[in-house]
Amino acid sequence: MRADPAPAWVIRGHLLAGGRVVTPTGVLSPGWIRVTGNAINAVGPGEPGERRSSGLPVTDLRGQWVLPGFVDMHVHGGGGTSFTEGTAGDARAAAEFHRRHGSTTIVASLVTAPLASLEARTAMLAGLAGEDVIAGLHLEGPFLSAARCGAQDPRHMIVPDVAAFERLRAAAAGQLRVITVAPELPGAAALIKAAARAGVVVAVGHTDATADVTAAAVDAGARHATHLFNGMRPLHHREPGPVGALLDRDEVSCEVIADGVHLHDTAIRLVARAAGPGRLVLITDAMAAAGMPDGRYRLGSMRVDVDGGVARLAADPGPGAIAGSTATMAGVVRHAVAAGLPVADAAAAASTTPARVLGLGDRTGALRAGLTADLVVCDEEFELRAVMRHGEWLSQGQ
Repeated sequence: MRADPAPAWVIRGHLLAGGRVVTPTGVLSPGWIRVTGNAINAVGPGEPGERRSSGLPVTDLRGQWVLPGFVDMHVHGGGGTSFTEGTAGDARAAAEFHRRHGSTTIVASLVTAPLASLEARTAMLAGLAGEDVIAGLHLEGPFLSAARCGAQDPRHMIVPDVAAFERLRAAAAGQLRVITVAPELPGAAALIKAAARAGVVVAVGHTDATADVTAAAVDAGARHATHLFNGMRPLHHREPGPVGALLDRDEVSCEVIADGVHLHDTAIRLVARAAGPGRLVLITDAMAAAGMPDGRYRLGSMRVDVDGGVARLAADPGPGAIAGSTATMAGVVRHAVAAGLPVADAAAAASTTPARVLGLGDRTGALRAGLTADLVVCDEEFELRAVMRHGEWLSQGQ
């Protein structure tokens, strides 16, 4: 479903007043934000004293929620197009779709493919990152466990190899932000150390590792969990597996797909309590079918059928494995709040924490002076009403 058109009260202006502004230190109700150019100049409680005297254009938010723009660090596509296949124009369209739905910062995620194909795709997307279309890349593969392949093609999975990693990193031209690795595979420890030294966030995912092996990966430099619970050995009270080991380590941030499909709401609440807003990361894991009708789509080399908004691998007999999501970050945040997360915690998990994990916390991810003016406006039901990116309102439903 596409977002509704922007309401009439959204005008281009540099003083935003009357909203419930979610800041790193609490909710200002009401609060105000002054935007200068593409940056937040000031944030404060109550009504701005300069509202009448400054002559600045004013956007009256009328009690709407104002959250920092969402930072989706795990997304494969949306709006019928994808980062994983197609042209650069297709990738631009996928990014634009998610921007209109609140994701002002997007890391394009690639799935497992032949190494040469991944190199070429990585190089193309790195160019788009240089143009600020996306904020970098996430390689979700090819160094994954076939036993926990999920919706990825096991034919192209390879054991971790530092030389192969360096080929991909070179293709990324400084834009590789995250790489997912199954730590039980031969060579994983060396790759984790090499990636960490290079400043790439190493995530544990698509793994059948034990808790001890996972803990050793954290010791080696892994600092993130790719969609916790999904694509990994399940939690058990005698063998906690990667879920238990990753939640147990304070230095590890943990993604969850809070779309009402991948996880029960109880699991979302439990992870939120265990990780806290400083470690919880909300993601979409969206593929091309996000925002589109049910039907047949692709995720990398895999065929995907979407029925009732749920994406699964095409299989006979079906149903196949869940294959990413059809969610947007606006929908994920709405679901997380409905599941019981406090609004401020959901905002941190959707914006502030992923921005910090990606090394972008000095640019975006929070509503405070000095950061880029990236924000979203939601109504009482957390339906998206407007999006500002770099100080500019984005039109909806275009």
